[in-house]
Amino acid sequence: MNNKSNLILFLVIILAVFSRLFITIPNFSAIGSLALFCGAMASRNRFSILIPFIALFAGDLILAGSGKMYSDYFINGYFLYVYAAFALTWFIGRGIANRIKISNIVLASVLASVSFYLITNFGSWIQMEMLYPRNAAGLGQSYLAGLVFYKNELTSNFFANQVIGDLFFSTVFFGAYFLITRQNPSKLIPIKVKS
Repeated sequence: MNNKSNLILFLVIILAVFSRLFITIPNFSAIGSLALFCGAMASRNRFSILIPFIALFAGDLILAGSGKMYSDYFINGYFLYVYAAFALTWFIGRGIANRIKISNIVLASVLASVSFYLITNFGSWIQMEMLYPRNAAGLGQSYLAGLVFYKNELTSNFFANQVIGDLFFSTVFFGAYFLITRQNPSKLIPIKVKS
């Protein structure tokens, strides 16, 4: 791996961790875009899938230690749905690895946001049986709650925040890569990640 690739990977991991710690808009973070970027840009080496999870887990530990994360996130197993959603995002990135262009990045970002929304709200429905009944109406309530979690706030729509965040940070990651390496997206060479 060359120095430019090392620098890019280091910077995107740091940005992803800090986006979770310092951006207070719910679901607006760089983790999904990092998973998408690593899936699309890293070689087929299995280590590349760990990069977004290192950033996610580091942020989780810092948030848990500071008391900013709800206490039962790890205990009740909800984190498994979040991590599964980001794993799927990495595979979505792999799906565009040989077809990197703006339209595919946008489509993959939106697909990643939708899958995150569907998986994590399904997880809420499963984990919060006291809040949501175990029937279709309860599942619908869980998905509705994922749309509008906070009332009367501009940033209250979790799904919209996720879509906007994924599109924004995907633009930052892919755009920075193209600028730093000065590569034409149509002649893109994936970053080689060694384990």
